[in-house]
Amino acid sequence: MEQVIKQELITDKSQLLDYFHKGSKSRTDFKVGMELEKLAVNPFDCKAIPYSKGIESFLKRYGNGYVSEDGHVLGVKQDSGIISLEPGSQCEISTFPVQSLHDLKQSIVSYNKKSSLIADDLDFWWIGYGVQPVSTYNDIELIPKKRYAYMTDYLPDKGHLALVMMRETAGIQVAVDYESEEDAINKFRISLALSPIATAMFANSPIREKKDTGYKSFRALSWLNTDEARCGLVSKKLFNHDYEYTFEDHIEVLLDLPMIFIQKDSAFIGMKGRSFRDYLNNGFEGYKASMDDWFLHSNLFFPDVRLNNYIEIRNCDSQREDLILAPAALWKGILYNQDAMQAAFDLVKKLSYENLMELRRLVPKYALDTSIDSFKVSEAAKELVNIAYKSLKQMNIQDKNTNDESVYLESISELVNQSKTPADLILQRWNSDWKRNVAKLVEYSRISS
Repeated sequence: MEQVIKQELITDKSQLLDYFHKGSKSRTDFKVGMELEKLAVNPFDCKAIPYSKGIESFLKRYGNGYVSEDGHVLGVKQDSGIISLEPGSQCEISTFPVQSLHDLKQSIVSYNKKSSLIADDLDFWWIGYGVQPVSTYNDIELIPKKRYAYMTDYLPDKGHLALVMMRETAGIQVAVDYESEEDAINKFRISLALSPIATAMFANSPIREKKDTGYKSFRALSWLNTDEARCGLVSKKLFNHDYEYTFEDHIEVLLDLPMIFIQKDSAFIGMKGRSFRDYLNNGFEGYKASMDDWFLHSNLFFPDVRLNNYIEIRNCDSQREDLILAPAALWKGILYNQDAMQAAFDLVKKLSYENLMELRRLVPKYALDTSIDSFKVSEAAKELVNIAYKSLKQMNIQDKNTNDESVYLESISELVNQSKTPADLILQRWNSDWKRNVAKLVEYSRISS
């Protein structure tokens, strides 16, 4: 007989608030986590590697501790984190949080080396790039995970590039801690306000279907056209300086968010877009709202920055090896130093919610060349990197070679000081010595360590 797991029912809003409050940590316990997604491609035709013809074999070879669904291996638990798959077999490592970026680097390098050796044996490559360069969602096999089947049915009606986002794109996410509700909201607001600048700095997906798309981050464009109700800047209230946004306000946002599905034991039940508030008040098909339902619902909220019992910054294209640690270094430097956090917010505090929405719309195409009136993203990016660099220097956390953590900002600092992005370097080569050969892009973006 299949075991039925009893779920904790939601009987009071305090249960939802407790989840956020329990995330508070002492500053001495602050850590940084990271999610790195990368794309698997055939080195000969540069097409995406299907789940059934390479990716499942990769997971089985990587190690034990399989995460499976209906007999299909969809992930692996290992010492430094959990390896999982996005809908189009984008492979993601979610590292366990660590205090030092040097330790984070060690985990990432170890994972990349091992995964590269296995991929070589299976005749494919991993690339650090924001979108599949040749294959499109029509050609990419959906992994056998039920939740993604529901999302495939639900999201295309909400945004015409939703399936591009799901099956083609890859990014880097950074997780940081907070000390209190006030600290959480400050970090949430500031990282959301800065998110268009970070998207611009790390733009790395200009080529798709072997062509220059006209966008420096096609991945970011796809998110703009996925589902406006569950993506973006969360709430206008966050950017009203006369309003004190709270955890309770955030819960209200999530309560009004349309639901996609719930999971009861092994069954997935479509929710037909009703809000969580309606489900909480009235139930659905004999089910009552549980905390597991709430966590699943919250996980299907896709803003540029997501508030959990930590803060998850989600808006960066996947990168080549020399830039993989840069997003984590940027956000640690800004958000784990009060003076740095204030200096960073000073760069954008005069921008209205409407200004920030306009930046989000323009940045996928223009990246660092984006401007609104006198606000220039390129100048803000230079200042932002400089603030984070000084902050990490001040923290002075050294590795065995006496390098502090600012070393992970050197490559992105060099780029932004030239007002360039990874996409600009690609386009320069694409139109000159690469002669628009996508194999050159794949070779350039290959991750092996």
